[in-house]
Amino acid sequence: MRLSNKTIVITCLALVVVLLVQCNSSTKKTSSSDSSIQYSADDVTKGQALAANYCQTCHKLPDPSLLNKPTWERSVLPLMGIYLGVTSAAQASMLNSADINKDYIPVTPSISIEKWKQIVAYYVTKSPAHMPTVTRIEPIHQLPFFKVEPASAEWVSPKALTSFVKIDESVSPHRLIVFDGLANNLIILNDKAQKLNSFNLNSTIVNMLFNKNRITATVIGTNLHANDFKQGNITDIGIDKLGVVSSKGNAIIEGLNRPLSVDIADLNHDGKEDYLIAQFGKMAGKLSWFEKKGDKFDEHVIRDKPGCLKTIFDYSNKKGPNIWALFGQGDEGVFFYTNDGKGNFEEKRVLSFPPSYGSISFDLVDFNGDGFKDIIYACGDNADYSQILKPYHGVYIYLNDGKNNFTQKYFYPIRGCNKAIVKDFDGDGDLDIAAISEYPGSRTPWEAFVYLENKGNFNFQTYTLPKGAPFARGMTMDAGDIDGDGKIDLLLGAGFAKLEPTDPDTQPLFVVLKNISRGKAK
Repeated sequence: MRLSNKTIVITCLALVVVLLVQCNSSTKKTSSSDSSIQYSADDVTKGQALAANYCQTCHKLPDPSLLNKPTWERSVLPLMGIYLGVTSAAQASMLNSADINKDYIPVTPSISIEKWKQIVAYYVTKSPAHMPTVTRIEPIHQLPFFKVEPASAEWVSPKALTSFVKIDESVSPHRLIVFDGLANNLIILNDKAQKLNSFNLNSTIVNMLFNKNRITATVIGTNLHANDFKQGNITDIGIDKLGVVSSKGNAIIEGLNRPLSVDIADLNHDGKEDYLIAQFGKMAGKLSWFEKKGDKFDEHVIRDKPGCLKTIFDYSNKKGPNIWALFGQGDEGVFFYTNDGKGNFEEKRVLSFPPSYGSISFDLVDFNGDGFKDIIYACGDNADYSQILKPYHGVYIYLNDGKNNFTQKYFYPIRGCNKAIVKDFDGDGDLDIAAISEYPGSRTPWEAFVYLENKGNFNFQTYTLPKGAPFARGMTMDAGDIDGDGKIDLLLGAGFAKLEPTDPDTQPLFVVLKNISRGKAK
C-alpha cells in the first residue's frame, strides 16, 4: 500500500517506543454509513445490550461519549465490524488495507448483520456530534527553573524521530545518548551536548538498561510500522568512556515481537539473572520472562496479550520481585503480579482504561508522603483510527490506600500526552511533573511540553516553553543530572514533520532543558 507523506510521518512517529498504535495505525478515514440514517429507539436499546456482550471481549466496554459521532461511524465501528467478521461494515479500501491483519478476521461472522446494525445504532445515536472543549488557564510561557538549550545545527532537519534518549550517569563526566529512529543512528554526546561519536545500526533501539557497567538495549526491529513480525531482540552494547562503541550488538535473546523494554532480576530465586521483556506486538504480543538454561532461554509467559509498554520491579516481596506492568493495546490497564518465589505470578488488575485512552506511560511514586507508592499515569496515544483531540488525554495521579487499591486524585488535560516524569525538579522538597505531547492541538502548541510545579495539596502552577522554542512535538524524554551539579535536568526527544502550514520548517532531534533552579533535588 502506498501511503501519503502525512500518513508515513504519523505512522512512523506513532509506532516507535512509547508512541504505539492502540488498534492499527492509519490516517485514512473511511465511511460505511450515512449519518442521516434515523435509528429506532428499540434498535438503540437492543444495541446497548449487545455492546455490553460483544464490545468488551477484548477490552473495556467503551462509552459512546468517548468519541464523536463521525469517528464512531466512519472509522472505529467499521474496523470493529471487520474483526467480528462483518466485513460489509467497511469499504474495500479499509478491508484491503495493509493495516488489517486478516488472520484475525473470523471465517464465520461472530455476530449477525442485524445485531451489528443495532450496535451501530447505539453508538451513533448516543455519541456527541463534537467532543467537549477543554477549558483551562494557558500555562505561563516562561520556565522559571530551566534554560532551553536546543541541539546544534548538525541535528536539525525537516523530520525528526527520536526513538530513545538517556542521561547516562553511569560514567563521569555524565553523557547523553540519543537514538535517531529515522537514520538508525546511535549518538553519544558529552555533558555539554557535544558529539563524541555516532554509529549506524541496522535496526532501531527503543530502550537501554544501564546495569553494572553494561548496556542492555531493547531493539524493536527493522520495521517501524505496527506488525507482528518477530524481528526484535535484546542486545548487549559496549560503549567506553570516550563514547566509542566497542560492540555494535551481541544479541542475547532474539525473535521477539516488537519488544519495548527489558528488566533484569532473579525472578525464580535460583541466583541467576532472568530477563523480563515487554513485547508490545500488534495483534499478538505478551509479557514474559526468560530463564537461562545452558545455551538457551526458556520463556515463561506471564500475560499472553499484546500492548505491554513498561514494567517496574517491586522488591518488597522477600520471595522474589513482584512486577507492575502497563498495557496500552486493546485491554488497557495497570496490572500487579505477585511472585511466589518460583517465578510464578498471580495477576491483579489495578486500573482499567478504554482503548481510546491510549495508555502510554506510568511510574510509581509516593506523591502524598504516606509511605505508599502512588501511580502517575499518562495517556494520549492518538495514532489509531480515532485521531481527534480527546479531553481525557493527559496526566493522572492515582493514590494508593496502602493495599494497592487506587483512587484518582488529580488530572491535568494534555491532548496527545506521551510521557510524564515526576521529580523534585526545583529542589523544594515536593514532587513536580514534566510532561510531553506528540499530538498537541493546533491551537494549543504549548501542550508539546508542560511543567507542573507542585504548590501543595495537589495544586500546581503550570508552565510551558517560551514561545518560539524549538520543540513542536514530543516523542520521548528523560530526567537526570547532566553536568553533575546536583540538579535534575531534562532531555527531550522530538518526533516531528511539517504537517500544518503554521508548523516550523525544521526541528532539532533533541532539546536540553538545563536546570537553573537554586535548590538541589532532595
